[in-house]
Amino acid sequence: MTNIFSRWFGKKPDNAPVRDVAAPAGPLAAPAVHIVKTKSPSLSHFDGLPNLPPEFHWPEHKGRKLGFVARLSLSEIQRANRIEWLPSRGALLFFYDMEEQPWGYDPKDRGSSVVLLAPDLPAPISQQGVQPDGRASPLSQRNIAFRRIDVLPSLERNSVRDLELSERESDLFSELTDVAFSGEPKHQIAGFPAPIQGDDMELECQLVTNGVYCGDSKGHNDERAELLKPGAMNWRLLLQVDSDDALDVMWGDAGVIYYWVEEHAAREGRFENTWLILQCH
Repeated sequence: MTNIFSRWFGKKPDNAPVRDVAAPAGPLAAPAVHIVKTKSPSLSHFDGLPNLPPEFHWPEHKGRKLGFVARLSLSEIQRANRIEWLPSRGALLFFYDMEEQPWGYDPKDRGSSVVLLAPDLPAPISQQGVQPDGRASPLSQRNIAFRRIDVLPSLERNSVRDLELSERESDLFSELTDVAFSGEPKHQIAGFPAPIQGDDMELECQLVTNGVYCGDSKGHNDERAELLKPGAMNWRLLLQVDSDDALDVMWGDAGVIYYWVEEHAAREGRFENTWLILQCH
């Protein structure tokens, strides 16, 4: 018997023949950069020290210095895959309040994550993973390298819904989304995010950075939301950092942190309005 709900929601009944989803999935993929740990010298690394120039100050939030997450060399990223909306020179330094780990759905979370554009290092350096107050950092310093990958959108994206996948086909599609990472943590720059709780982060960034609280359904029903919604299409995934045992880091319950930026701001080298969202299981 055909499930009437499948017809209503554009989903194939589960007793329909299972298609090979790889062919229709392929054109939906977007280029991205996978961040992988390496023992080779690199200008880019997780943890360690950010090597701030003298004119920069270590970002603070609520009177505490933020935790340092990563230093990413833009020239190394661009050699792996040209991301036309990112600058070609300098380095991006990523910070986060690792103690409280704010979720990012509250406008009051502003300042709990920071991205700085700084001059790149002239050469790789070796350093200890120590915070400014002398404590060991929760992330173990690891040099990183970059490789180009193609990432698929999640099942929640309209382009995937248009495929009208059955339940079994949806499972196969979800498996395909993991292939690009070759079993490694999903540390990523650009492309589609790998969401855990919901794939509407661009809209959430647009609303929260414009003062709309998104911790419950009231935010999306706010009268300002409809006016702000078109701006969601301007947000880009700047950095996705997975929970990673090798780095001894856990975001919430096996979660992921996502740094987002508006494309026009990134093109101009402005990262003061980046926004971080935490999702976990």
